[in-house]
Amino acid sequence: MQITTRADAGRPGLDLLLVRAGREVERRRRAAAAAHGLTTTGLAALQALLDVPSASQRDLAGALGLTPATLTPVLEALDADGLVVRERDARDRRVVRIAVTIAGRTREATATRAVARDVTTWLPAAPAELRGYLARIADER
Repeated sequence: MQITTRADAGRPGLDLLLVRAGREVERRRRAAAAAHGLTTTGLAALQALLDVPSASQRDLAGALGLTPATLTPVLEALDADGLVVRERDARDRRVVRIAVTIAGRTREATATRAVARDVTTWLPAAPAELRGYLARIADER
């Protein structure tokens, strides 16, 4: 027996459709990132580091909505691949600072293009009004 949420005339409601679409986008993002040796969290970490010389692990975790402990294995993998460097802060040895390497910038750019290409190929063209609305929702978080 299939259980569905029905809004009208036996069709799923917009809320359920958006959830399903979001799951599919995330599945595609995971696959595209993995094809470049990254997790989606690893890709997000590289993206967050692009515009700063370095960031503390705590600040990076906060920007990604994670705990520093959750981010540790992600950073270990990125460091092992030469995509980031981790160093103790000279002023406060308790703080670990993270910086993206040139290899990390290259991998991020390649993976980000692949993700965008895959997602935009799958999705129909989004009208500017819808893109603006989704961007406002994302900014409210």
